[in-house]
Amino acid sequence: MEDKLPSEPPCYVFDASSLIELEGPNRNGLNHMPDRPGRWLVIPSKVAKETNSEGAPADTKNWLRSGKLSTFNVDSEHKLFIKILVEERLLSDADVQGIVIAHHRKGTYVVEEGLATRVAKRLGVRTINAKQFSDKVRPHLL
Repeated sequence: MEDKLPSEPPCYVFDASSLIELEGPNRNGLNHMPDRPGRWLVIPSKVAKETNSEGAPADTKNWLRSGKLSTFNVDSEHKLFIKILVEERLLSDADVQGIVIAHHRKGTYVVEEGLATRVAKRLGVRTINAKQFSDKVRPHLL
């Protein structure tokens, strides 16, 4: 793997809880999103696996299947993943993958959990929760 990323627009990287939260009461759900997982709306592969195994709503599962899931693009992402896993044993693999992808792609991590939020912020990653994403980002997309 090489260690350079192409210049990409800002992205939003989701954790599993945030994906499920978007399907909750008073939300339009992911099936109303005009775009599928991909370059700017990033769903890490481990997050998708965790979300599907937690009994996500059918609309969420269908939305995840309709797009491209993200994995690590460069060696430095994998190295940071291992480093955080060792340092933060209470974080799930899915959270660590999301934090690392958001960090390397200069994205915003959409997260619900406090520990994952603190680790992301420590690395300089901007964080918002699902409600903030819904309130501030989605109206511009519909």
